[in-house]
Amino acid sequence: MKADITYFKVIVLAFVMMVSSCVSDDSFFPDETGEITSTIALVTILNELGSNTTLISDSDLCFAFQYPIVLGYNNDSTISIESFRGLLNAISGQSGNFNITGLQFPLQIKYRGNDTLVTIANEGDLLQVLRECEFDTFRDDFDALFRQCFRFDYPITVINTENTEVTIENQESLVRFIGDQNTNYQPNFKFPLNVLVGPNSTTVQVASYYDFYEVINDCVGCPNIRFEIELEGDNLYRIISGFEIRDDFQVSLVINGETISDAILDGNVFTRELLPGTYEVCVKVISPDCPEGKKVCQQLVVEEICPELAFVSEQEQGTLQYNFTANFSGIDQISYDWLVDDQVIEGNDGGANGDNIFTFQFAPGIHNVCIMAETELCPNGTKFCQEIIVCPELFFEAEQQGVTNSYTFTANFPGIQDVTYNWTINDEFQETDGGADGDNIFTFQFNPGASYEVCIVAEVEGCTTQNKFCRTIDVPQ
Repeated sequence: MKADITYFKVIVLAFVMMVSSCVSDDSFFPDETGEITSTIALVTILNELGSNTTLISDSDLCFAFQYPIVLGYNNDSTISIESFRGLLNAISGQSGNFNITGLQFPLQIKYRGNDTLVTIANEGDLLQVLRECEFDTFRDDFDALFRQCFRFDYPITVINTENTEVTIENQESLVRFIGDQNTNYQPNFKFPLNVLVGPNSTTVQVASYYDFYEVINDCVGCPNIRFEIELEGDNLYRIISGFEIRDDFQVSLVINGETISDAILDGNVFTRELLPGTYEVCVKVISPDCPEGKKVCQQLVVEEICPELAFVSEQEQGTLQYNFTANFSGIDQISYDWLVDDQVIEGNDGGANGDNIFTFQFAPGIHNVCIMAETELCPNGTKFCQEIIVCPELFFEAEQQGVTNSYTFTANFPGIQDVTYNWTINDEFQETDGGADGDNIFTFQFNPGASYEVCIVAEVEGCTTQNKFCRTIDVPQ
């Protein structure tokens, strides 16, 4: 019995000496301590600090612990940390068999540049510190690397947000389980478990989150995919990769969910012609460290590139006929239609065989004349239009009937069949004529010894002049 007690004391002394060599004089093992709470967020912080070899002061950090703090190890021992130097020593002294798993709450921190003390009461508060300081949480790392760098040897046991153990039989069940938890949930595993690491699925036993981070830190995983999209020509785009592409990478271009099989990577550039529209442009990489692939996407809106159409117009003298001549850049490569009042009158002008001339006889009034073209780069079409106001030049002849005071007036002018007009004498209405049913003849017997103004007057939309023509008739005594 005595020998057993002596042996036990030797073991304890050796253990204390080992720990003392791993931590600074600013830390000590308290005789009594409060409850230690297991916290994944703390292990994340310690991993972050341990991976940054340039840290010499907690003033370099987003936040600083207010010491002392009490930490718990995976063998149920505790340590009181009195300074940042002591914390770094405790971090560097960890191993697979001896690592920090918990913390005594509450504790206090200060954010950099702020002297206000903030109380951290639980794991949720500490997780919030991670987010405010833009640290990746364990779940962030897990989501990024699971299935890429490691998988599990199922079944495994996880603990849900209600602190209930759940047995997971396969990968699909694990993905569904984590997705069903809230956004603050950190994957809470019951250790130990076996993790299959790397492309060769090497079995590694993980007994704590310290061990898990050992796997994560050694994981190359998927590359940090970055790319830019540049317009090179009218509809020619360059998708330029901004990350190192190794020889064992399979890099593909994915547009709107479809892998573009004929897209060739030239160095670090894909070149692709894209018609107007909205696209989801993605670059996907598969590598030995990223066997299931990683895809990063951007939205690209390709705007229409429409030709600037143009034409000039000229009325033929003494008629209601107009000649239109189109002239614009690229006219030899573009087919277009001539429209009058939204009706296509002549199609497929332009191009190599087009004469680019359009002639049309109008009815009096306001008309809208357009040329319209649709191209691959301008699928919704583009127009160029002119408003043409066609006003008739009214005219009539007057003829006296013999030696009487009767006169016959005959109207004749272009477009007369489309114009209704009034005959007037000294501005007094006499009759309506013209149009499709008019005879365009007006006969009147005048009183002798007076002068009369005989006119035809038409109201035509858009016309403010040239809508009246008059003759003076002098009737002798």
